Amino acid sequence: MEIGSGLVNIKTELNVEMRRVYALAVRHRVVSAEDVSLELGMDGREAGRLLSELLDLRLLHPHTDGRCFVAVAPDFAQLGLLGPLVRQISVIQEQVNRIRADFGALQPVYLDAEGAAPGRGDGQIEVVRDPDVLRTLVREFGMRAESEILSSQPGASGPEGYLETVASFTGELSGRNSILRALYQHAAQFNQGMIAHVEHLSTLGGEARTTANGFTGMLVFDRRVAVVPLRGALQGGVVVRSEDVVTALVDAFERTWSVAKPFPVNLSRRQVINVSCEVKWAIMRLLVDGESDKNIAARIGLSLRTCQRHIADLMQELGARNRLQAGYRMRDLLAGEEQEREPAVSRRPLSRPMSA
Repeated sequence: MEIGSGLVNIKTELNVEMRRVYALAVRHRVVSAEDVSLELGMDGREAGRLLSELLDLRLLHPHTDGRCFVAVAPDFAQLGLLGPLVRQISVIQEQVNRIRADFGALQPVYLDAEGAAPGRGDGQIEVVRDPDVLRTLVREFGMRAESEILSSQPGASGPEGYLETVASFTGELSGRNSILRALYQHAAQFNQGMIAHVEHLSTLGGEARTTANGFTGMLVFDRRVAVVPLRGALQGGVVVRSEDVVTALVDAFERTWSVAKPFPVNLSRRQVINVSCEVKWAIMRLLVDGESDKNIAARIGLSLRTCQRHIADLMQELGARNRLQAGYRMRDLLAGEEQEREPAVSRRPLSRPMSA
């Protein structure tokens, strides 16, 4: 297999002087280097150079007299200039498809060898520490998905590079049977980039939901392979092909999905209040469990400062003078939650709107 290395290199930068010369050629229909020098105040060498560059860009073509030039319409010039590049793209795409097929056929061989090698496990779990390699793998898995992609990403916007990585393969879902279901935390409802992502996702037949509770970040493709970030960040990840592990991850996703709510791209005041109430309940549960502010913020998907502001609001609403007193009162509220989901504290909006 040979991969071509001779790429078409086209200089397309049109500087101010080139634009002036082209405008002159359009006005005169036929222009020479002498005309350019005389009307634009350039020396003959500079005029000749600019005419030559416009000729290379197909924006001019030689006149029959052999010394003048005629302006060409930009749309025609563009077709002539891009022809070789379009042909090269077609060749490269064919090479990409062939490499994918050839290397994909080797995957079973690799997995069989990994499983047979002493001390190397079953070859179904692979740690990828290079984030660029991980993003490439995610794009490949996404572009090959045939039925379903599951995505759960904690935080207001997911890990670094998440939206860009997902965007790199969601375009391929159009016209296919693959559906993307995405699970986010409530804080994502206030992130403009995430809102735009969800709107685009809905046009492709996908669906997004949010929850106040924490969950495991993952991407699952066709319920065959999963990608789980290392230590909660996209600085590397674990590629999982083990059927048992993937099934467990899918089950965890489905449990959270079943109680999550649709992602509203246009929040009403009532929805903002409801989201804030759910976040307050989630924070109270974690506070009663003895979690630190930092851990609570990470679990809920908020910044530490926003989380601490919510905690201060809760203490004020509960009339608690310190964390110990607040803990007792929260425990009583949580105990009564099974009988009544909306006690007095949940019916009142936060003193400040929720944000990430």
